[in-house]
Amino acid sequence: MKIAILSPSFLPHVGGAEFVAHNLGQAWGRQGHEVRIVNWVSDEVSHPEATYTTACFSLLRGAPRVGYHRFPFIQYTVRQINAIFDDFDPDFIAGHMGYPSGPYLAHSRPRRPYILTCHGRDLTHFDWGYRNEYRIDTVMRRAMEQSQGVIAISSYAHRLLEELGVSREKIYDIPNGVDLSRFRRQVDFDLREELGLAPETPVILSVGREHPQKAFASGIRSFAAVAKQAPDAHYVLLGKGTDAHSSLIRTLQIEDRVHLHPGLQGDDLVGAYQAATVFFSPSIWEMMPLVVLESMAAGAPAVVTNISGSQDLVLEGQTGYIVEAGDETSMAKRLLELLNDESLRKRMAQAILNRANDFSWDVIAQRQLEIIKPSLPNL
Repeated sequence: MKIAILSPSFLPHVGGAEFVAHNLGQAWGRQGHEVRIVNWVSDEVSHPEATYTTACFSLLRGAPRVGYHRFPFIQYTVRQINAIFDDFDPDFIAGHMGYPSGPYLAHSRPRRPYILTCHGRDLTHFDWGYRNEYRIDTVMRRAMEQSQGVIAISSYAHRLLEELGVSREKIYDIPNGVDLSRFRRQVDFDLREELGLAPETPVILSVGREHPQKAFASGIRSFAAVAKQAPDAHYVLLGKGTDAHSSLIRTLQIEDRVHLHPGLQGDDLVGAYQAATVFFSPSIWEMMPLVVLESMAAGAPAVVTNISGSQDLVLEGQTGYIVEAGDETSMAKRLLELLNDESLRKRMAQAILNRANDFSWDVIAQRQLEIIKPSLPNL
């Protein structure tokens, strides 16, 4: 089967939607399908192990300011997308970012069967979201109703889609996935050695670029309480811009216990997850956090906040703990429980590895294909 993935932003730009499109392309390619990822970033494949090809379209200047769906911007872009589809002739299209991919696919002619996945900015009510910026609820709803299905990657995403007015029969609950083989293989990277820590040092790990939604300041304050009762524990934050918290760390007098790193890539990142004693996500908002899935694949017990995605992934008391966002006292308490109980961590680690099997990208990719099968009776 020929599958086109429409993902406006793509690698080498990095983010949740970009990695989801890449991993779906990889999974469908491994399953024997011919995959082309259509995007506005690059027509050159940047991943060395890619099982897909790419094709690039451009935007008319002013589209991000005025709105991608408005005249003449959408007509200009859809003509290019149509030309790519006509050349590739896909059996169906998997669109990522309900906006602008939804309007693009709804205007494409001939209209091929398509599914849509929203990832956050296209669905949230926050000020920085597309719905608030462009007032596009009606545009998105029409595009989704013309699709074969809309994927809700979390229970919260499902609720937002229903509030938007998308028919219940159009909504399919399918989370993001994770590359199990990548995060479970042995890698030649020692996080503790990289940071100059003793081999037995307990490590709490958070991963993500600096953004207010990540609430790393709250995580640091929680760790300050932990540090008083766990004198050997260290907190590692991996992500671009996390050095913004240097002043807070000095104020709390935990400079020697908190490590701010601009980020790790490839096997080094895998090794960091594998080295974590506890994974910690203090976020105040996510849609479906890939970092929590990655920590699961590596078998790390987690303390996460009771927000979208995290609340669907972590099983309370079985694979980790869920606390209310901003409740720094509860965060510290749960972190200490895991740090102080090795047998509990081992039990949770095994439960995590078993649960992560359900989130393999091969499984998730196949579940998405099931949506489209009724529209492709010859396949």
